[in-house]
Amino acid sequence: MVGLSRLVRITDGRFVVAGERGVSCDSMVIMDRVHALPCPQPWRRTDGSPNPAGVPSGVVATVEAEGAAGLLLPTRPATVAAGVVLVLVGLGLAVPGGLLIAGGGGLAVVGGVVLGLLGLLLLAAGVFALTRKQRDSGIVLTPEHVVLTWVRPVVRVPWTSITEVRPLALRVGRSKGALSQNYLGFAARDHDVTGERMRKVAVKFGPDLVCAVPMRTLNLDQLVVLHALRFYLANPHHRAELTGDDAVRRVTAGQLTEG
Repeated sequence: MVGLSRLVRITDGRFVVAGERGVSCDSMVIMDRVHALPCPQPWRRTDGSPNPAGVPSGVVATVEAEGAAGLLLPTRPATVAAGVVLVLVGLGLAVPGGLLIAGGGGLAVVGGVVLGLLGLLLLAAGVFALTRKQRDSGIVLTPEHVVLTWVRPVVRVPWTSITEVRPLALRVGRSKGALSQNYLGFAARDHDVTGERMRKVAVKFGPDLVCAVPMRTLNLDQLVVLHALRFYLANPHHRAELTGDDAVRRVTAGQLTEG
């Protein structure tokens, strides 16, 4: 069970404290802090302007992850559309499969069984995606670890193993106006800490990287994510606050560039 503390929505370059009853709009904490956070060169377009990673609508919160309290930097939730597509494709395979089984013989029956089973599997996956309770997932910062909760099994990277949090970019094409996708890389002393699957993708950006997270999967402003991780990596004496409201307040105030 995930327990939420104070929630802070970060959207349109502003921080809004949410979930406080009886608070007027005029007294809500709304601060233009994201724009004050420096944007690194890899996350800029060829003209020098910042390259955004979607429109975030998530909230910062204190959560319980893998038995430890920490600060959640959320990923985007699974969409309803994905579940609907799975259901439709599943039905599209299961129905013809059933017809082949009912009206054919020999190879037709075998083909019908294969189509029917595949269709049922996709149908079940779609129903599960549509009915399951969405859990809070993302990058959870605890005093001891950076926890990646959207993958299975959950990946736990000790702060003491991380040597750098590095902004990365993957340019699609060679033209001056080519599209570029932003990533966030983790360099670590232990190259096996994230597992072979994550490591295989990360090394394409650099031999010392163990993880490369596409920023479009995260539901927060990319600069907040980058500078929050860098702040707590560079300031281990502040990591104890990650278990409570102090970390939420720090992110709310944008106090992520000082020691």
